[in-house]
Amino acid sequence: MELRYETTENKSTLDELADARTGIDSGYSGGVKGLFTAMALLTGSIAVMLLSAITVVRYTVIPLLLVAINVTINAFFESKLNKLKMEQIQRLAVTDRAYYYLVHGLSDIRYGKDIRLFDAKNMMLDRVDEFNDEQSKINKMHAGKSLKYVIGSKINLAVTAALTYLLFALMVINGDIGIGDFTMLSTAVTVIVTSLNTVMKQILDLKKFCGYSGKYIRYVEGNTYVEKGDQDPDLSSGFVIEFRDVSFRYPGAKEYALKNINAVIKNGEHWSVVGLNGAGKSTFIKLLCRLYECTGGEILINGVNILDYDYEQYMKILSVVFQDFCLLNFSIKENLICDRPETVSDEDLIPLLQRVGLKDKVDSLPMGLSTPVFRYYDQRGFEPSGGEQQKIAMARALYKDAPVLILDEPTAALDPVAEKDIYEQFHSMVESKTAVFISHRLASCKFCDKILVFDDGEIVERGTHSELLDREDGLYSRMYKTQQKMYL
Repeated sequence: MELRYETTENKSTLDELADARTGIDSGYSGGVKGLFTAMALLTGSIAVMLLSAITVVRYTVIPLLLVAINVTINAFFESKLNKLKMEQIQRLAVTDRAYYYLVHGLSDIRYGKDIRLFDAKNMMLDRVDEFNDEQSKINKMHAGKSLKYVIGSKINLAVTAALTYLLFALMVINGDIGIGDFTMLSTAVTVIVTSLNTVMKQILDLKKFCGYSGKYIRYVEGNTYVEKGDQDPDLSSGFVIEFRDVSFRYPGAKEYALKNINAVIKNGEHWSVVGLNGAGKSTFIKLLCRLYECTGGEILINGVNILDYDYEQYMKILSVVFQDFCLLNFSIKENLICDRPETVSDEDLIPLLQRVGLKDKVDSLPMGLSTPVFRYYDQRGFEPSGGEQQKIAMARALYKDAPVLILDEPTAALDPVAEKDIYEQFHSMVESKTAVFISHRLASCKFCDKILVFDDGEIVERGTHSELLDREDGLYSRMYKTQQKMYL
């Protein structure tokens, strides 16, 4: 929720995330429960060890020296085992991420159609087997390296026990202690050895658990991104958005996704951004939304770099529907208002539903606006079509009522009739808002004041629909005529 967005596509960050999950996962690290358990065992074992040691020292201190030697040797073995365990977990982290992704894909019903239609089951199971084999190799390698330390620990314990019994047997023969004392002291020394080994093990375990937890802490603290801006954007008298010589390259990429972009969008204007796939249209929008920061140049609103504005206040300026938007398995109403449903009455949302063409659908549902979207955890939900999902996303964007509305392929999943209705209502829907409209369907550009044409990360043309059509050899004109032929 707090992670800087651009790092979510960075492999090193994803590896750190896998380590962080390991750090709080009880299966590997013991988690928080492991820390408390280790502390409880440590405290209890110290108390038992001290009481038993008081009993033994009344007769002789030699067994305590044997115990000290035993524990020192065992501590060495345990530290080696913990180091090997850390190496094992480190190597498993990468394969585990891929393994659980595949297991999730095989068990998620949303992938069911594609897996069946393209017969992908065997391919996916084969990949799961590959990762299983890789995990087994890592575990076997760790077991092989650990074996000598495990055997050494057992031999060390046996030697200590044998020497202790021998000492007490000699003391009985010499008449220093009786048979009852022999039994008592043997038991006490066994308790001391067990307790002291437990103490040393818990100390090493605490060190191990803290090492695991450190991965989590380093991830959280290392990826905490504090937005530096503190200014409140004042848009009361209008605003101007300016892209000034903006360039951008994705983390780890060699090529620039955007190069030397210059554009000025004035308050109330409706702009369309078009171009071939991969031309940089969505990146242009993501920079404006502060999901990424410019590699070069800057974006200004009223002459102020957008990074200098307070982040939460800046987010209130924008209302966005991305092509890959997501809806939650909450109620329709919660998806629209993104807040507690009791704060808004259903009646207040009726005009909004009518504007996007959702009212009839909502009226047909037994629970109305309270109907959950999807049935992931609530069987009373409904499965919206692609077009219905897009309408909900558009309604959510309109409900926010931000001064800048950004629509990325807003009609891609709509049928031709619904698409025509949306286009005809477009001006009334955006009203006096500033709108940026990304679309592959160039007929929609007729409704926009200006058009930016992107190609290979650059703006190659700009103008109105009619102006760009007049450039017969221009990219926009060629794209438009190609689509026109397809629909004739």
